[in-house]
Amino acid sequence: MKIKETELITFEEAFASTRREMVDRFTKHVSPIEARFFRLLDADKRYVKAEGIRIFDEQGEEYLDFTAGYGSLSLGHNPTEVLTAVQQAAALPTVFSFFVGIHPLVGALAENLHRLLPGHPDVSCFGSGGAEAVEIALKTARSSTGKKRFIYADGSYHGQSFGSLSLTGRTYRRYFEPLLPNCENVPFGDLQALESKLRQGDVAAFIVEPVQAEGGCNIPSKGYLPGAQELCNKYDALLILDEIQTGFGRTGRMFAAEHDAVKPDIVVVSKALSAGVLPMSASATSHEIWKKAYDKEDSWGSLISTFRGNPKACAAALKAIEILVRDGLVEHAREMGEYALQRLQDLKTRHRNIKEVRGIGLLLGIEFSSENTSNFILSRMLNQHHVILGSFDHRPDMLRLQPPLVVQKEEIDRAIEALDEACGKSRIGLALGAGKTAIGRAVRPPK
Repeated sequence: MKIKETELITFEEAFASTRREMVDRFTKHVSPIEARFFRLLDADKRYVKAEGIRIFDEQGEEYLDFTAGYGSLSLGHNPTEVLTAVQQAAALPTVFSFFVGIHPLVGALAENLHRLLPGHPDVSCFGSGGAEAVEIALKTARSSTGKKRFIYADGSYHGQSFGSLSLTGRTYRRYFEPLLPNCENVPFGDLQALESKLRQGDVAAFIVEPVQAEGGCNIPSKGYLPGAQELCNKYDALLILDEIQTGFGRTGRMFAAEHDAVKPDIVVVSKALSAGVLPMSASATSHEIWKKAYDKEDSWGSLISTFRGNPKACAAALKAIEILVRDGLVEHAREMGEYALQRLQDLKTRHRNIKEVRGIGLLLGIEFSSENTSNFILSRMLNQHHVILGSFDHRPDMLRLQPPLVVQKEEIDRAIEALDEACGKSRIGLALGAGKTAIGRAVRPPK
């Protein structure tokens, strides 16, 4: 079939789309269910400018983004230095493979990760997203140990490819089962349950998030992660730490593992690795484990991926890490997180519809009395106060505060004051039926 150039939507035409054109195309050709969700929230806005924590719609209205791309936009929207680094990298070959040559940015990033990551892993295998990094970690664990079983924690979220979904809480699993066999769950934080699984001696790895994000901002008790590491060592299983959402300063340390001095056998990272500017992920491990897994006749080839170590993404990651360290943003995240958590705790004392607040660094969660309450407040925060919040995938009754690490006190104050008003209004709004919007049903099919 031949198509004329005039029948295609050009970049310039797409960029100049009206809000209605944008929404119609998305609804017809991308995701009708997601589009309905945005309409119910009145969140199908056309944003035309973004910088730092602030974004602007086509009417010139300013919004504070307290989602930061689920933690990926660690430096906020459009960080100038990172974008400049990407442009400079574009002058060199963009897509390459090791069969063609070696790019200087790839090895430099891997060496920086060796210096920064918990346990100082020697080798980084790059991918384009978190799920891909998890898949690499699973392959590495099976191949290096010769064992088949994986253990994961209830409430976990590790991605939506078949392998990573097999290790993720049941919110999404039921539509695609049967998944990868030999994957078994244990309660998060329960060392006794973990040992009962590991004791059988046939476990390749236990994969766990140091703080469960999508599970509802769940922070394990002190000693859980070191205990898990000790048990894995005892029963010759690998410990895979998923730092995809907690890494690069989010919890007030460069990596959440540092809160308990844990040194995993394999660590996976993504999201803030490149400050969300370009897709990038990594699965990192020791020379010893890597050689056991891939120093074989043909297993090394299983790591080949078209965009593996994309130089532009490596440039973004190198500059993002440099800025984190240079500007003291990890320490800043810890200070701002402590301040925000205290303000949220004060807020809880004034509103009975807040059941609990919890968090660490700038990964904070507010648990409400119901999903309807959460939905009402989410909508009011966006449309009356121009503060963008999100919920947790496994906990729609909870809202997340996960701003860029560059957030300032006055921006936190503005968000908390808006939450104060929205929490007060929610009781009236729900009594009038305004909270029963079926937002949840728009994105979650019936069980």
